[in-house]
Amino acid sequence: MWFNHNPAKRWQPVQTRGAAHPVNQTCLENGLTVLHQYLPFTPVVTVDIWVNAGVTREPEAVPGLAHVLEHMIFKGTETVSPQEFDRLLECQGGIVNAATGYDYAHFYMVTLADQLEPCFAQLAELLIHAAVPEAEFKQEQEIIRTEIDQAYDNPDWVVYQSVRQLVFPNHPYGRPVLGLAELPPFLSAAHVRDFHHQLYQPENMTIVLVGDLTHEQAIDLVHRHCDWPHTPASRDLLSSPSPLNPVDQRRYHAMETPGIDQARLTIAWLGPGVTEKEQGYGFDLLSVILTGGRTSRLVSDLLEQRGWIYDVHSEFFLQREGGCFTISVWLDPKYLEVVETVIREHMYQLGEIPIPEVELHRCQQLVVNDFIFGTEMVNQLAGLYGYYSILGELEQAFTYPRLIQAIDPKTLQTLAQKYLSPSHYAITTLQPCSY
Repeated sequence: MWFNHNPAKRWQPVQTRGAAHPVNQTCLENGLTVLHQYLPFTPVVTVDIWVNAGVTREPEAVPGLAHVLEHMIFKGTETVSPQEFDRLLECQGGIVNAATGYDYAHFYMVTLADQLEPCFAQLAELLIHAAVPEAEFKQEQEIIRTEIDQAYDNPDWVVYQSVRQLVFPNHPYGRPVLGLAELPPFLSAAHVRDFHHQLYQPENMTIVLVGDLTHEQAIDLVHRHCDWPHTPASRDLLSSPSPLNPVDQRRYHAMETPGIDQARLTIAWLGPGVTEKEQGYGFDLLSVILTGGRTSRLVSDLLEQRGWIYDVHSEFFLQREGGCFTISVWLDPKYLEVVETVIREHMYQLGEIPIPEVELHRCQQLVVNDFIFGTEMVNQLAGLYGYYSILGELEQAFTYPRLIQAIDPKTLQTLAQKYLSPSHYAITTLQPCSY
């Protein structure tokens, strides 16, 4: 038995400022991390299981493998038949879903607290003992191909993937999470089983439980249904990504496609990784300064005053090794060149002129409010805890608002100078054509 028979001696409450019920982080003897928060005001429980098994862990020759495994997890084990878990949860009115990212995969469900145990038991069984049956693997490939085809039919997704390839040309961060346009023809169920066997190990996973469940009940549940030891892999097929390098010139990719009315323009820069959390939080502020509402700089200039664009949006995508900051614009094709020039001017100003305190305070309030609104529900809290647990440190989930409020104009100016060069960036454009 790998777990401590007296788990109360091994868990530590994480200090959540002002919270009546803190998050408990328990590290079990086999390396499995359990995060739990008791929220008695709601009758539901969210279970969110995070695995350090995203795109960055795929063998270079088998892109899309992490996403394929996400699908195959739900295809049964020796004791749980395909679809059995889905039927059980749906009969109880519960919700289940999964997602794959560059640095992780995660699987979550929401159900009533008094109906949790049978659903949790089956979800744990699927994740720990996924069988990846040959017949199910062949059937699921068609579903995955359809999903990939639908993504490539989305012009915004195509532009985003293109600009990521320019920012991360020799790194898994430059590949689509779903996989390339075609799955590797040699991809087999054995590849999927090897990937699962190597990465779905207890020391590589975090189980998050949030809701109407006491800590003792949570640990007992994990104890009874997640009692599996680490099993060494027979061979190592995993990749070792190359180091990231900043974009050192203007990297440009132009595309055309029929069937669209508006052109797209996306500009991107390499940003800090998760270990540089204060800098990453600064990018969340810079994003709001540029495109957060009608008074933000790019919306006010390009949309409200000049009328050159239909919409603009920016975001910072935090990743373990290095983030990606993007500005995406929807516009008439005739404005592509001048809009790029205006955006470069704004980036230059960010690095040269300190942001006024009034503007900074407004943006800090918007970011903090967005964080509060985005963590109101138990499933949102579970996702937040799991995300930071698997990428960085759980503490980051609680210090975010305070660190946002502490950022000053000089810090943002330094960030812009260091990362957001008005001369060195990646840019992809997509224009309508008639062919």
